[in-house]
Amino acid sequence: MTVPAESAQAVPASAQSASPPRRIIPLAFRAVGFGLPLLSIGAAVALHNAGSEDPFVTYAVVMTAAVTAGVWGLWWAVDRHLLRASETLSREAGLIAHGSADGRMGARVPLARYGDLVPMARAINDLSDKLAAARRDTARAVAESTAKAEEQKTRLAAVLRDLHEGVLVCNLKHQILLYNQTALDILHLTGDLGLGRSLLHFVVAEPVTHTLERLTLRVREGRHVNHEHGTTAQFVGATTDGRILLAGRMSAILQEAPEGSDALPSITGYVITLSDATSDLAALGQRDALLREATEGFCAPIANLRAVLETLEDTPELGPEERAAFQAALMESSNTLSERLAHVTAEYRTVVTGSWPMSDIHSNNLINLIRHRVGPEAQYGVTLTGLPQWVHGDSYSLVILFGYLIEYVHALTAVAAYDLSVEPEGQWIYLDISWQGPAVPSGIVDSWLDHPLPDALGGLTVGDVLQHHKSTMWSEPVKGQEGRSRLRVPLPPALKPPSAHTTARSSSRPEFFDFNLLHQPLATSELGRTPLDQLHYVVFDTETTGLSPSTGDEIIQIAAVRIVGGRILTGETFNALVNPKRSIPPESIPFHGITDAMVTDKPTIDKVLPQFRSFVSGAVMIAHNAAFDLKFLKMKEQAAGVRFDSPVLDTMLLSRMLLGEGGDHTLDGIAERLGIEVVDRHTALGDSLVTAAVFLRMVEMLKERGAHTLDDAIRGANMIVELAARERAF
Repeated sequence: MTVPAESAQAVPASAQSASPPRRIIPLAFRAVGFGLPLLSIGAAVALHNAGSEDPFVTYAVVMTAAVTAGVWGLWWAVDRHLLRASETLSREAGLIAHGSADGRMGARVPLARYGDLVPMARAINDLSDKLAAARRDTARAVAESTAKAEEQKTRLAAVLRDLHEGVLVCNLKHQILLYNQTALDILHLTGDLGLGRSLLHFVVAEPVTHTLERLTLRVREGRHVNHEHGTTAQFVGATTDGRILLAGRMSAILQEAPEGSDALPSITGYVITLSDATSDLAALGQRDALLREATEGFCAPIANLRAVLETLEDTPELGPEERAAFQAALMESSNTLSERLAHVTAEYRTVVTGSWPMSDIHSNNLINLIRHRVGPEAQYGVTLTGLPQWVHGDSYSLVILFGYLIEYVHALTAVAAYDLSVEPEGQWIYLDISWQGPAVPSGIVDSWLDHPLPDALGGLTVGDVLQHHKSTMWSEPVKGQEGRSRLRVPLPPALKPPSAHTTARSSSRPEFFDFNLLHQPLATSELGRTPLDQLHYVVFDTETTGLSPSTGDEIIQIAAVRIVGGRILTGETFNALVNPKRSIPPESIPFHGITDAMVTDKPTIDKVLPQFRSFVSGAVMIAHNAAFDLKFLKMKEQAAGVRFDSPVLDTMLLSRMLLGEGGDHTLDGIAERLGIEVVDRHTALGDSLVTAAVFLRMVEMLKERGAHTLDDAIRGANMIVELAARERAF
């Protein structure tokens, strides 16, 4: 074996100048191999010459002794120069393995010591050199990485140090992973926050957890992609001792799904930026009190002026001219005060609303958070009804407000069931709490305005939260619903309400007449004789890969919503994506927004349809252009092992029956004519909600046309189908 140059340089000078080590083991074997025969022959001859009688016996004795001596000699050589040297060499190799890499070369094994094991010793020296080089490379890489990390850490520390806002990075357990000095200053902490400690030890938990719930829901539903604020949300918080109010912004830290997966990203933590809003909000609170006094303080003087005016009117002894002049002066003063009051009140509400942190909120998310706050342990239930809308406000304070308003109403009326719904009207979005029972007297409602909300920040009252939203509240009977009442709170509409899709699809799905599907037998049982406003309905819609189920197009989404007792139960919905086991044509994606990646891991239609059939069980089914959706369902009945035999009403046919053949009978066209606010259109669930609202408006119109029962509606729809069939025949 040739020794590398590096190894040669590392060998001590004494070892290099010494003679090469002797190979003892080969010499010992050669010596025994040649020496034993010669020794045996010589010994035998000597014994024979000495007078031994049997030369063979002599020879055998001599050979046995010689072999024995030779074997012991060989063993001594092997043991001394091979086995012991191997053990020593293995120990030195172990020392080399744990040696340092400080020098240029690794630790050395002296070659002169190992004779027959020199090739192995040289190989160990070579490995030692390579190990030392690898250790040096690793140490250099670690040092470089450490230097870069320290440099980045220094830069990050400099950035965080110069920020005027406190920054905290937390995981989903709210444990602090990183913070800056400003965060300590804002929280007025003299020591460290402590990495690994819970943020909720220092900051009130509810606003933080509420904001994280909002972001989690937004990411889980995929809304963060097109949301105006992405994965961030504002909130107002406070320290746990209540001394400091905080204006905060939370940004979710996302972990993207593995490449090739269609799963949505997940939240692994969040970053919070904080600023001390104590003085701002305290000043705002003082301004609230001052302006409240300045505005509401006008009420008593105005009332006095009007009382004097009434007194003068009741005093007949004044002359006509005096009375007229006095009345004119008083009326002018009263009008001036009233106008000033209206102006100051409007300005006050504008200032307050502009100062309080708010954002656009989807009403379904807001109401679901209210329901979650009420909780299952409450003695009353909350049902989400009606069409969703977008509002603008502070979701945390609104959730607290409506949670306590429902509690107040329950304490007064003992009603066990409440509906929460939103309704657009003019420039406001009305969030209504409705129940079966008497309305709350206005005096009691007004008394609630001064009630503090226990979990609200800064000791906010009911009136404070309403004023921040330029709002008020009142209780009234619900028109057209005998014995039913509601508490109404108008809220500002969203500043920038997002839409599900910008592409209209009014022309994407033509009117579909399958006469075998559309022409239904009358429900001659008690169901057919039931009034339309007393039936249980399920309104549904599908999204498909295309318009032709007979040529291979498939369902990719089914959604539905219940109507019970004339109410759209927005909280009772069915919404499922379906794997069509084929690619979705790119030209159809703009109409429904569903891509291949979104349905790859979803169940197939034979798994979804039994669940959908269970959801619609016992209900009358409703759809717009129902024959289109029914065709897809009927073609999959055998594969799914279900049968859709419920009565079906088609809002397109009902529209033709009520409004005539002329006009726009698309869902958008009908909704526009009926004055229905369209939100979240062009999704299966959004279309189901709009269709439900359209149908409820049609019920009263059907009654006016003499269609009071389910059989009446089916009979009218069948006539439209027959007319269409005759038109096509000609």
